[in-house]
Amino acid sequence: MKRQYVIYFVILFFAIGCKKNAIDKLEVKKDTLKSTADIVKTIGDTTAKLSKKENRYVNNITDISKDSVIACRYFELMYSTNGAKTWKNIKTSLIFKDITFTDKKVLVGIDSWMGIHESDYSRIHISKDFGNSWETITFDTRKFFPMEVISSPKEQLYVRTAENKVYKFQGTDYKKDWVYVKTIPEAEYTRDVVDYPYGINDESDSMKLYKKSKNKTDTLVYLDLCSEAREIVQKDKVVHISGTGTDKKTGKQYGYYGQLIDDKTLKQYKFPGWFTNIKKTKFNVYIMCEDGLYIVKDGKIKQLY
Repeated sequence: MKRQYVIYFVILFFAIGCKKNAIDKLEVKKDTLKSTADIVKTIGDTTAKLSKKENRYVNNITDISKDSVIACRYFELMYSTNGAKTWKNIKTSLIFKDITFTDKKVLVGIDSWMGIHESDYSRIHISKDFGNSWETITFDTRKFFPMEVISSPKEQLYVRTAENKVYKFQGTDYKKDWVYVKTIPEAEYTRDVVDYPYGINDESDSMKLYKKSKNKTDTLVYLDLCSEAREIVQKDKVVHISGTGTDKKTGKQYGYYGQLIDDKTLKQYKFPGWFTNIKKTKFNVYIMCEDGLYIVKDGKIKQLY
């Protein structure tokens, strides 16, 4: 668990304070990204240029419905009601790592930190009027330590704690009305990034995506543009991979995103900055990098923010 939040801290520090390794001579358009040289294999070359005005890193996003989306930018919330074509800000100075819209029509956000040299903390921010006003509950982490929301929007609120315990909110008092549900088994540590039956192994020089069955493990493809895989998720016969890549000639890092379609077709992308994250929701898989928020639609990269 400690290792996980060291990684989170490093990502937060660099995402807020730095902009590095912008890919040279690249253009970004409103809807799709222009082609460039030596960027993406299989479907043509595509990427985006880092914004010169501001950091556009989105750290989390969730779909309230097919067209209504709410996103976190740590010190800012923003939402869209037209499928992320346009955005509006929810004015707040609070910090959000995670957010949802519950079955009670309440916005609930979490800001938590597992301290290394400093103290732990966990806070839940609650708004019953969609962001016009907020109430903050601060927990004694020795007793209750929520880390993330694990329920879907418009559902009863469930959270996971630092001890991998699941609690549901059942009542009206956000300080006290939490009911224990279960404990999630702690997975055995491996170097692999796994979303069973798929996994990514980086123990050798070649990053490989494999698939497990009862009797064997098949290597499906080699991720030659990826140097470190961070996340892997499956949705609608597509395996999505996020992470970091390194240019072998210059040593510069870039954000990596890959897709394996129907266990056969590999598509790989380079993004500006030095990492990408992905988030699977009911309707989409979103790509988040230092330059903003993206999605793959109809075989093309589209920038949403």
